[in-house]
Amino acid sequence: MRLLKIMIPCALLLLSGCSAKVATDYNAGVDFSQYQTYQFAEKAESSIVSLDKDRLEETIKRELRFKGLQPSDQQADLTVNPYIREMTDFDSYGTSVGFGVGYRYSSIAYSTPVRFREYTYGKLIVELIDNKTNKVVWRSVSRRQLTENMTPAARESFIQEQVGEMFAQYPPSRG
Repeated sequence: MRLLKIMIPCALLLLSGCSAKVATDYNAGVDFSQYQTYQFAEKAESSIVSLDKDRLEETIKRELRFKGLQPSDQQADLTVNPYIREMTDFDSYGTSVGFGVGYRYSSIAYSTPVRFREYTYGKLIVELIDNKTNKVVWRSVSRRQLTENMTPAARESFIQEQVGEMFAQYPPSRG
């Protein structure tokens, strides 16, 4: 019994570490070695670049440089379209569940009411568009949340980690 109490939390910890932090999709028929240059998608005249969007673009520039792609002012091979999609979700609070185990007895307790609060978060998305065909050939989405209550340092670290995960398997292997 004692061994089981130790093994269950360890197994849950291991399984949570195995979950993917990003979801990536790509066109399997594309030869990604043909791409040598990139440019960022043009911003609208009235578009305001947020601090997080600027952090995102700077991190993407670094990752693409590591992958051997060069920025281009002329017609590039790829257009990079990064954005932060604002999402909302609900968080429940007020409910508690308790378990008790003793000699010759066990119990479970549950209390209500359930309360919900809505919160907003950002989802990082990066698309690579082939400029010859004007089609998305690669897309990656963060599964983690960029939340409003993060400090600037935490936001920077989060974006760097997520973009690193996104480009870890770029270019995709053919097979």
